[in-house]
Amino acid sequence: MLLDRIRRVTRDGRWIPEIDGLRFVAIMSVLLYHLFGELQMRSGRVIPVESRYESLFRPILNGNRGVSLFFIISGFVLALPFARHFLVGAGAVSLRKYFMRRVTRLEPPYLLSVLLFLILFAVYTHQVTADLLRHAAVTAVYLHGIVYGTLTPINPISWSLEVEIQFYIAAPLFMQLYRVRGALARRVLMAAIIAGISFGQLFLDANERASHSILYYAQFFLMGLLLADLYIIEGDRIRPSLVWDVLGAGGLFFTFSITRTAVNAHIFLPWTMALVFLGAFRGRMLHFFFASPWIATIGGMCYSIYLMHLQMIAVLFKLTRHCIGAHLDFLANYAIQLLITGLPVMAISLVFYLLIERPCMDPNWPSRFWHWISGRSGAEAEAFDSAGISA
Repeated sequence: MLLDRIRRVTRDGRWIPEIDGLRFVAIMSVLLYHLFGELQMRSGRVIPVESRYESLFRPILNGNRGVSLFFIISGFVLALPFARHFLVGAGAVSLRKYFMRRVTRLEPPYLLSVLLFLILFAVYTHQVTADLLRHAAVTAVYLHGIVYGTLTPINPISWSLEVEIQFYIAAPLFMQLYRVRGALARRVLMAAIIAGISFGQLFLDANERASHSILYYAQFFLMGLLLADLYIIEGDRIRPSLVWDVLGAGGLFFTFSITRTAVNAHIFLPWTMALVFLGAFRGRMLHFFFASPWIATIGGMCYSIYLMHLQMIAVLFKLTRHCIGAHLDFLANYAIQLLITGLPVMAISLVFYLLIERPCMDPNWPSRFWHWISGRSGAEAEAFDSAGISA
């Protein structure tokens, strides 16, 4: 079946389609947001959004909130094995395997994307400067925001991946919250920490370096931990209901529609996104959407789409902007660009996913690759696996 050939590969075989459905919403909101910005700011002419379309485009204007949704998803996914261990007595998590899995799963696609965009940048500017190479090198090790305090020219979306890496490193410490006995006490403590961090971040808005670090987004990752707690302990006890559909739909509406303010961004959004999670898992209609095979499969490609989309939109837009109709309104021009720019970007992302990312989802790919280049025996490759290199 086609979907089986492109669906994500999980380390333990536990595929949660609702999570990939949530990833679909996150990546599509980000892609639509960046396409909107490209059309409005880099088209070479002023294309205003007519007042009659303001409510229609407000969720797209807030599409960058999909990044925060990604942070909650990351917190949830990484927390699950720790939560199973501390809360229901499952096997302990090997930190060696935990960190090696992050490296073998995420690094090859990321480093190849950095190299690809460095080459494209050099071709476009007809030069490779020492400064450009420095930016690329610092980007490759997830330090551009810390070193420069700005977005990298290599691939500006990398700032969020730097935040993710900071969480991956700190995550085993965050997971110690699961040691707190008593579900109510543990969850109240998590909620209190989320609230405390959210209020504290109101004082970081003017700090550029902090605003592109985990200091600015820790509450979203912690919300993922809280949701993982509920999923492990309460998941089967919460009966599917249309009530969760209403709450989840309300969470979606407020997540992508409430006004941009520091209070909304820091304090309210983690909770509205939590409602989306609950609706995806326990709503009837929302569950049908989030767990549907095509939605979940496309969501499973989100890392490749995220790595590719922004720079590919910029490259393709140098051609597709000539299709902007001066006599057309913003909605018509946006729809045209969505077809002639958005669809090719998705196709490019699919190719990158199939050739690069999906093979790296196989936890045993390092040993197989080493076996292939060294001509070692299958037994030696298995020994390589058991050492934890490909865990």
